[in-house]
Amino acid sequence: MSRIIRSIPTLAAASLVSFAAACSSDQTVAPGVAARDNLSEGRGVFQRYFAIGTSLTAGVQSEGLVAATQATSWPAQLAAAAGRTISQPYIDGTGCRSPMVAPLALGKRLSGEGAGDDPSILSCSALRSDVILPVDNVGLNGARANDALYTTPENITDQGNAKIYGRVLQPGHTQVSTMMAANPKLVSVELGANEVLNARSGVAIPGPYGDLAAYEDWKPVYDKVLDSVQKVTKLAVIVGLIDDLGHSAAFRTGNEVWNDRAEFAGFNVAVSNDCENSQNLIFVPVRIPTAAAIGAAMAPAHVPYTFRCTAGGATDQDYTLTPDEAKIVNDLMHVMTAHIQAEAARRGFAYFALGTLYDRGDVKPAFSVSSILFSTAPYGDYFSLDGVHPSALGQTVLARAAAQALNDTYGLGIPQP
Repeated sequence: MSRIIRSIPTLAAASLVSFAAACSSDQTVAPGVAARDNLSEGRGVFQRYFAIGTSLTAGVQSEGLVAATQATSWPAQLAAAAGRTISQPYIDGTGCRSPMVAPLALGKRLSGEGAGDDPSILSCSALRSDVILPVDNVGLNGARANDALYTTPENITDQGNAKIYGRVLQPGHTQVSTMMAANPKLVSVELGANEVLNARSGVAIPGPYGDLAAYEDWKPVYDKVLDSVQKVTKLAVIVGLIDDLGHSAAFRTGNEVWNDRAEFAGFNVAVSNDCENSQNLIFVPVRIPTAAAIGAAMAPAHVPYTFRCTAGGATDQDYTLTPDEAKIVNDLMHVMTAHIQAEAARRGFAYFALGTLYDRGDVKPAFSVSSILFSTAPYGDYFSLDGVHPSALGQTVLARAAAQALNDTYGLGIPQP
């Protein structure tokens, strides 16, 4: 995930602006006798394991990528469960881009840069000295299926993520071409989230003029990625999306904001009556810290900032989705996931969905504006400070689901991560 979100100016007087990038119960691995017999074979497969994907695969946390978070990526945890180590493009120093630090009220990154600074100007540390390209995990911020096939360090146009490409891929190479050159035994493919993620801006319009991909454009490109995988191996695990955007820790209903109105008042923010009983989805990582910052800036004039839960027009980037807009996003994710799952069955690939984590009923703590701004885990234990990317614990949930899927499909006998 982690495509660019439009930058929001930092209100220095308040130092409160933060900025965010991007089902079933937790599954455990309980292989049967046949799977245990295949344990050595399963571990052998992981000697040549390759991961294609987005920032979720890369190990982004708190809207940044650094060696400590890369080490807990779900592909790394999956490989470790099989007794192997996957090579990754470990970023030295304060990261590329640098992760946000708690509490979010500081509005700061590990590097000291502002949380709301334009992504294109943020610093990007070098690779750790022991890293030699190519690596086995080439998950990249903002990557879509089209990027996995065609985007290289030389032709990337996404300036917010351009710097990381040269640290993950060799010149002239894409995620897919790097995979094919590696000739792996096992491949994981986690793509599709960035095709829908930008809808968090409040614009749920598919196609070239909206923030959502059109299914008919995405499908043939995604299938080409799988065709490339199938040319080099018969063993793969591919990843579906989530079931309901509203399940994500980063979204809260207007009514949840209304129920916390007394606490908002302490930040000089008056919650509008239009929030009461509102089922509009508020993208918390942008709207809540921004409201608190504006409220603090207005406090000397003894005038509160009014937080509204109504959505603007269809093309307004207001970080608010109506139920109808959320349904557009959910419907797109459903049809994409159905296709991914069908392709897994048709090609003999293993399958699991991001909903294993994002659709869990226990991922959201009780909503509190104070917790969002001052807690060390504002989005609960399973998600990092940006509300979109998993914490190390959330990545473990995905690794377990991947192991379960591989064991069920191929009988590899991978122990529980």
